[in-house]
Amino acid sequence: MKAVLFDMDGVLLDSEIPSFSLLRNTLVKKGAEITLEDLLERYTGVTSNDIYAELIEKYSFGQSVDEFRLEHRRLSGNYYMEGPMSPMPGVVELLEHLCDHGKRMAVVSSTHSQNVLFVLNRLSILRYFDAIVCGDMVEKTKPSPEGYLKATEYLGLAPSDCLIVEDSPIGIRAAKNAGIMVAGYKGSEHVQDTSQADIQVASHGELLEWLLARGM
Repeated sequence: MKAVLFDMDGVLLDSEIPSFSLLRNTLVKKGAEITLEDLLERYTGVTSNDIYAELIEKYSFGQSVDEFRLEHRRLSGNYYMEGPMSPMPGVVELLEHLCDHGKRMAVVSSTHSQNVLFVLNRLSILRYFDAIVCGDMVEKTKPSPEGYLKATEYLGLAPSDCLIVEDSPIGIRAAKNAGIMVAGYKGSEHVQDTSQADIQVASHGELLEWLLARGM
């Protein structure tokens, strides 16, 4: 194993519940009735453009995606830029270990590049990553394998040289579609079904132990 490719939301930081809570706040203010649980169940791992487009149609808001995005930011703010956040427990130690052992690292996220770069800078972990592929850098987002395959190309590695860390069924399907081994991460507050992953870990510490046991 020469590289580890990380999803961002729910893997590097525990962002899914806070960000979807802000989205629900906007929807409630606009007169829509939907639970946080429904939002998490339906839209985790989906790009914001696709989420907004579906909600606009479902609730007949009569807006463009850009208009909804601006209103959402006005009503509820931008979690990635303004919300309290910290790295997921154990993730910095894992990144340090991989760096010390010469492993390449990448972030592959369906989130827009502006938000991804903002988050990685806010968490002070941008320096660890050799490649970053975001939702606005691909034609098809997860579960398409495009983002992960593009990351392997940027790193100059074969898919078989890599390990992916994902927390969502959509992300795990993307990894499988790319032909890359995937670890299902279950350490976020919003725990998802990772049963289709090659291995499952409850924490980054457990993933580090798994790597150490295999001389990685």
